[in-house]
Amino acid sequence: MQTTVSSSKGQPKVVNRWLVIFGTILVQLGVGTFYAWSIFNTPILQMFDQLVIDVKTGNPAAVQPHLGSISLIFSIGALSLSLSTIFVGTLVKKFGVRKVTIAAGIVFGLATIIASRVNSADQLWLYYASVGVMLGAADGIAYMATLSNAIKWFPEKTGVISGISVAFYGLGSFIFKYIDSAILGNDLVKNLPYALIGWGVLSMLLIVGGAMLIHDAPDVASDNAVDDPTHHEFTTREMLRTPQAYLLFIALLTISLSVYLTGIAANLGTNLAGLDIVQATNIVALVAIANTVGRFVIGSLSDKFGRKPMFILSYVVTFIAVATLAFSSHLSVPVFYAAMMAVGFFFGGTITVYPTMAGDYFGLKNHSQNYSLIYQGFGFGSLAGAVILSLAGGNLSVVFNVYLVMLVISLLIWVFIKKPVYRK
Repeated sequence: MQTTVSSSKGQPKVVNRWLVIFGTILVQLGVGTFYAWSIFNTPILQMFDQLVIDVKTGNPAAVQPHLGSISLIFSIGALSLSLSTIFVGTLVKKFGVRKVTIAAGIVFGLATIIASRVNSADQLWLYYASVGVMLGAADGIAYMATLSNAIKWFPEKTGVISGISVAFYGLGSFIFKYIDSAILGNDLVKNLPYALIGWGVLSMLLIVGGAMLIHDAPDVASDNAVDDPTHHEFTTREMLRTPQAYLLFIALLTISLSVYLTGIAANLGTNLAGLDIVQATNIVALVAIANTVGRFVIGSLSDKFGRKPMFILSYVVTFIAVATLAFSSHLSVPVFYAAMMAVGFFFGGTITVYPTMAGDYFGLKNHSQNYSLIYQGFGFGSLAGAVILSLAGGNLSVVFNVYLVMLVISLLIWVFIKKPVYRK
């Protein structure tokens, strides 16, 4: 389907909307690869173990980083990703979605090249700065800019488009786990620089190549403006005056605790269901597949049955799944698989519908600025599990209990929340 828009020179230009979506898919695949980062933790630990040994004396020459300091690389990146989205609206308005995305793709690639140059035990900070700050920010900017733009191109089917975009974002990490592993091979330390550069260059090509197919969406209001005469295109300042903005933030923070649970799926399987190494590996793959499928399914169903029913269903099933994990001393393998896949499926579906919900409530005109603030709930929620576990002294049951309480609160939010009414 083609749409006529104004070019940069003010002349009308015909744009194929589905070609824009194809470009968006390529970008989402590229930026989604960041979530495969955990595959580099072991090679980095082994590298530092080699670097801290003084070859002359055989004694440690520096303090060896531990897993906590290495995993902090991704945590910094996740927070940087989330915070960077706040600036997307301003950047896109000034430079356009294509230029912003291309710049983000280049920064993504440069960050991995910088990280590949680490050759000293004292250079852990370089990982924090490159992969954590630079790559994380570039990832968030490209993700939010292209997602919001894609939704604006299809205001009549925002759920489907969001589902497609976010699903390929999830597929990026799934695919690149195998690509990164293949480059690393058996000699993890020797091949680490090549794997980092290979990952960065391939992702950069996907992001920049996809961006070349993307055009800025026409400045249109959402369908709600036609269906509901009272609909208003909220500015960010107006949105922040409504309680709905903060309620959506809380509910998103809540469901984002699923990121932590799925991230330790293999560990949970070993502790709760007695899984062996092969089974633990399988559950990680199955959860990733369930997460991706959920993005397609729930996104599409939300267009047909409404956003709120999908949210209520998602939070109810997630509560049942988490309660099953929390209150069972020993789970059968099928039950554990079902519970974890349910968590992954409905988290994927929820994170897909959230952008469209923000558009329904606050309009599409200022979608990237508005949703980027609500999206901070994802960033803080993703980190909340690790923080709670640390404060609880490693007691995982505390994480489960906090999550269950928050799910109940969020479920009440979805039952009673109503579309905001604009008041001057």
